[in-house]
Amino acid sequence: FLKSKFAEKYFSPQTAQGTEEKEFGQHVEKGLEEGAEQKKKNHQLHGRYILSHIKSGFMIIDQHAAHERILYERFSDMLEKQKAHSQQLLFPQHITFNQSDFELAKELLSEMRALGFDIEEFGKSTFIVQGVPAIVPENNARQLLENLMEQYKQNLTGLKFEKRESLARAMAQHTAIRPGKTLSEQEMDALVDELFACKMPYSSPSGNPTLITFSLEDLEKRFKK
Repeated sequence: FLKSKFAEKYFSPQTAQGTEEKEFGQHVEKGLEEGAEQKKKNHQLHGRYILSHIKSGFMIIDQHAAHERILYERFSDMLEKQKAHSQQLLFPQHITFNQSDFELAKELLSEMRALGFDIEEFGKSTFIVQGVPAIVPENNARQLLENLMEQYKQNLTGLKFEKRESLARAMAQHTAIRPGKTLSEQEMDALVDELFACKMPYSSPSGNPTLITFSLEDLEKRFKK
């Protein structure tokens, strides 16, 4: 595992930071530091979770929530620095929106370019897309943008976030790996390491937990030892 920072820095602002949460963070922090020198193999459970060994027991990571956290922090950083890599499409795609979505997309053009979209206006209610963010695995620009716009509008409706925050959340929610996806050992290792390199790895941007821990003592109690 990559060394993590102090636990109190990890919690999402959407979650309470009471005594129990801080104690949980300190418990995981201690387990990670103790197990850093003897890293064990990670295992995937039902295509949804990653079982990871720590010295005091083990933890179970929600792969979707964890990846969403990782991507959210990456996209937020891109929007702040106004710099991202783009992967060029072999064939540029023309995408036509209804008038309201077209106007909304126009307002987001500078932010979308900061995320890695190579996009320009192309006639009435239409954009031409020649590149998409390099960290996005899909190259279906139409589906990506349509889903992004829909998720962005949902975020604006349900929660009061500023434009960049809503866009970073929408990108992370749409592009995070889905439950059921089989991960290789290398992919699991990378996801775990990247999660604990995040500023707030213990919760997704929505405030859902990314992991839970079980101590050996917990197991012994369950087995009535």
